[in-house]
Amino acid sequence: MESKQGMESNSEFNLTTVTCTFHPPFVNSDGLWTNINRHEWWLNNSLPLLELQLVLFCFFMAIIHFLLKRSGVSKISSQIITGLIFGCSWGKLDKGKFKLFRVESEEILGLFSYFAYMLFMFITAVKMDVSMTMKTGKRAWIIGLPSILMPLTCGLLVSSFLLEGLTISEIRKLPLMVSMQSMISFPVIACLLNELKIVSTELGRLGLSSALVADMFSQCAVAIANQIRISRKNAGKGYYSIGGLCVQVFMVSFLFRPAVLWIMKQTPEGKPASRGTTQTVFLVVLLSAVTSTLLGQPAVVGPYLLGLSLTDGGPMGFSLIEKLECFVSDFFMPVFVITCALQVDLSQILLVAVVDDFTRVNIILAFVTYVTQFFCTFLTSLYCQLSFRDSLMLSLILGSKGVVELSFCTLFTEYNIISRGILAWFTVFLLLIATFVPIMLKCLNDISKLQASNQNRNIMHLSQNSEFRVLACVHKNENIYGFIHLLNISCPTLENPVAVYALHLIELVGRTTPVFISHRIENKPIGDQTYSENMLLSFDHFEKDNSGSVYAECFTSISPHKFMHNDICKLAMDKITSLIILPFHITWTSDGLIDQEDNTMRNLNCCVIEKAPCSVAILADKGHLGSIASMASSGVKCEYTVCVIYMGGSDDREAISFAKRLAKDIKIELTVLKLGSSVEDNGTSKWEKMLDSEVIKDFKMTCLGDGRVKFLEEVSEDGPQTALRLRELVNDFDLMIVGRRKGMESSPQTSGLSEWNEFPELGILGDLIASLDINTRTSVLVIQQQK
Repeated sequence: MESKQGMESNSEFNLTTVTCTFHPPFVNSDGLWTNINRHEWWLNNSLPLLELQLVLFCFFMAIIHFLLKRSGVSKISSQIITGLIFGCSWGKLDKGKFKLFRVESEEILGLFSYFAYMLFMFITAVKMDVSMTMKTGKRAWIIGLPSILMPLTCGLLVSSFLLEGLTISEIRKLPLMVSMQSMISFPVIACLLNELKIVSTELGRLGLSSALVADMFSQCAVAIANQIRISRKNAGKGYYSIGGLCVQVFMVSFLFRPAVLWIMKQTPEGKPASRGTTQTVFLVVLLSAVTSTLLGQPAVVGPYLLGLSLTDGGPMGFSLIEKLECFVSDFFMPVFVITCALQVDLSQILLVAVVDDFTRVNIILAFVTYVTQFFCTFLTSLYCQLSFRDSLMLSLILGSKGVVELSFCTLFTEYNIISRGILAWFTVFLLLIATFVPIMLKCLNDISKLQASNQNRNIMHLSQNSEFRVLACVHKNENIYGFIHLLNISCPTLENPVAVYALHLIELVGRTTPVFISHRIENKPIGDQTYSENMLLSFDHFEKDNSGSVYAECFTSISPHKFMHNDICKLAMDKITSLIILPFHITWTSDGLIDQEDNTMRNLNCCVIEKAPCSVAILADKGHLGSIASMASSGVKCEYTVCVIYMGGSDDREAISFAKRLAKDIKIELTVLKLGSSVEDNGTSKWEKMLDSEVIKDFKMTCLGDGRVKFLEEVSEDGPQTALRLRELVNDFDLMIVGRRKGMESSPQTSGLSEWNEFPELGILGDLIASLDINTRTSVLVIQQQK
């Protein structure tokens, strides 16, 4: 082993350090038993040392985030704090820390983290749809463009008064620093909105559209400012840099992009890309990074330009994101942020601001640009007629800083554009913004307050002859026919009209920006794709068949599954609906066997049930609804049998209120079975019992007297007797309507059945009727009254 000693001077603090490196480098260790008598043997091998560093990073980051996440602190804040802990002085323990992070290990860690950032920017660029900047509404341009231009203008103006004490080289760097401090980054905004779970809300979509517009101008401003800085310092080097960038754009546009598109065409439509195809695209990504380095550009430029040039979505984008995003976002990127923060020594931060004029100027510019950006976004949002709260939230969102700004600052430090003192101040500034902005946004975005309603939005409290407003959520074409027939038998008339708002829910894959389309307003589809064509035709036909008594309006929401419930609840609030109808997550074949089971749909149903601003119903359609609908449309006289199981409670009262609408249709045979108990239910209050009694009395007075409507009363002693009675009844009806009865599982009629409840969202009775061991074609409608 040879020992090489080098001297490294620190120009900021006039300190001298001695660094020892080992040649040749040892990658792997011989293990514990070989080195058991050697002191600190694990620090001399690069692989065990890297593994130890990663374990410590992940361990500390997990603990810090666990302690802070309850306060609403974002993940990036926990990552920066972890890096600062390892980067700051440990006093007497500094000697041990320098052994843990010696020079050669920092080089490996930096390479590892920069590779992670390169993949992150490629994935982010793939999910960005640059063409959307031309399709966004006026509000996105009115908010996004001034949010960049005003801070940039004010920053340059203020910097012109702060030139005293600066060198010519530092003055040339000021436009670049102002451009970097004024930038708005689309990936940062998208990550923040995802973490806050508001990406699919109206405010989230406007924030993403504005950020997309601002990001394009931000990148251009930084690139232009950097080229001006290089050209002023060395004209020849400036021409070389511009030429290299042009060559890079040319190669991406006419070499790498056509290659990737050709590879994508080899994938059959509707199928995910194969492993070999994904590996080939990944190879092209690495090749674009190599060309960037050869042309004098940062390695991240090639993959980022390649990602932007690819068509968003599609099988290739989905496959790349599915295979890379989880590992890159949850493991690689935290290491990158920690490594950037690792370079900051907080013990010297105040000394730097006192000694260095350039650092002081940059601190002032960071404050000026941020405040200008905040107020500019706030005022333009108010001009676009956003509420005060939404304008304040949007200002905080677009003013957020994150991993992209941190990477720029780290890269500038590496290229000696700024000192480590400026990096330290900027990291602290970014930490403050990344910590307090999410907390303030969560306080302002109290979803429970937004969804709360002072009105009774349910069927039971609908006044006579008022419009019955329903939101029908469609996932697949199979859901449409059952929904339309259910609305048909609810007897829409001129005196009791029905307004149906059909929402087609499509999972967002391969892109970042969610899309919400009102087909009555936007007749033209986005791009070359036609969304929801079958739904549009079906509900348009339904409206024409019931002219004057039915109003139908269709919407399409393209968003991640975990955020779809926001779109559903927001639309229900806007349209003042009384009922949301959701499809059950299981579909059946014509033989009564299970066809498909979609657990993501089930999770969505559970979220809507918990957060809906009105009553909710889940329809488990076993296919018979569609056949009845076809008979009715063909002119065949059909009698449709419906049974309502009534045991009391708010949900059962809502179910019988819906049944009253069905009783008006002369083609419907309606049976209401009231299951009582000889044992007194002590869990039900006197007020609830009085309401139940009044609802039954009203139903008898309104609906009885016609042989089509029957009211039966029976006694059920326990759950098994109720289950046996339902098994006897189920084959006699086409549709059974039950209340979900959440919180009433202990009633005597259902005692003992909760242990067998497989799908709690259907309630005990709904789950029992729709369960797999009952071979029946009977459909089930489970209703929960507005909470």
